[in-house]
Amino acid sequence: MVSYSFDRAITPGDLQPLLQQTGWAHDRDVEGIRRMLEATPVMLGAWDGDRLVGYARVVTDGVYRALIDDVVVDEPERKAGIGSDLMRRLVARLREMEIEEVLLRCGDYMEPFYAGLGFSKSGVLTMDLD
Repeated sequence: MVSYSFDRAITPGDLQPLLQQTGWAHDRDVEGIRRMLEATPVMLGAWDGDRLVGYARVVTDGVYRALIDDVVVDEPERKAGIGSDLMRRLVARLREMEIEEVLLRCGDYMEPFYAGLGFSKSGVLTMDLD
């Protein structure tokens, strides 16, 4: 059974195997992941025993804006509702914080998934700095 926690410590070693399964974060190194985890104010892990099977994080000012980022579910666990559970729990936490606007960036192929959770497409401009 999968359990969810905002408080359980997540190590780079827990998270890196999940990120390696993505197209956007497959090459992140342990040191970068460590720095990211330390700087992330809100994160949620989905655990199957001691194994991290899902992860999502929020970058926020705690008042006006929040960006949900790095939503990932372990490949063998996909289609089991973990991603939906992660998102519902994160959005509930952001409502509790009274955040005004939640942003999310994703590939076109994921838009139907997020639309099913209440997200809608808007005109956000982005710039990659690498």
